[in-house]
Amino acid sequence: MYEKIYGVVHVGKNLLIVGYNKKDKWSFRVVTQEGKIVKETTDFLTAESAEKEGYIWIEKNLSSV
Repeated sequence: MYEKIYGVVHVGKNLLIVGYNKKDKWSFRVVTQEGKIVKETTDFLTAESAEKEGYIWIEKNLSSV
């Protein structure tokens, strides 16, 4: 669970959520329109780097969804 939310962004039909907690540092989650978490990656040093990697992951893996 996040202690801080940096942003929730609608990317195509998916949500990109960037947040922070002490254990995992900054991380991103990708959630489909059905509410399924399809990707979660942790340990980014900044919110901006987590957000950038989230966009890249969506573009590479879900761009047609």
